[in-house]
Amino acid sequence: MFTGFGLLRLAYLANIIILVPICWGMFFGSGVGGVFENKVEESAGLRLLVGSLWCAILAASFAGLFAPRFFAPVVLVQIVYKSLWMFAFVLPLVIAGKSDEVPWGIASTFIVIVLSYPVLFWFSAVGRTT
Repeated sequence: MFTGFGLLRLAYLANIIILVPICWGMFFGSGVGGVFENKVEESAGLRLLVGSLWCAILAASFAGLFAPRFFAPVVLVQIVYKSLWMFAFVLPLVIAGKSDEVPWGIASTFIVIVLSYPVLFWFSAVGRTT
């Protein structure tokens, strides 16, 4: 059973599983269009910005497997920026009755992360066990 920083390693492992194909798609595949289901306009700047962020999170997640405490802020950053995106982009579309314009693939992943990573972070940060 995972305890303490072992739980945080679950977040890093999930990041790796999710981000390897995403980063590949951003730089060598269909770019923003593929990742965001063609519901976010493609641009080189956006692709490089988002792709670079996700590649940085991917690299930090690999390192986090070996130094989970040191890389814990990466998990916190993900919770914050994904929550902000959900509240600033997804929620307004849903409220406006435009849920068909939401890229639900990536939004669903973000929802799972926003709901689960705080629990992993909390139990890791306070040194508790599950």
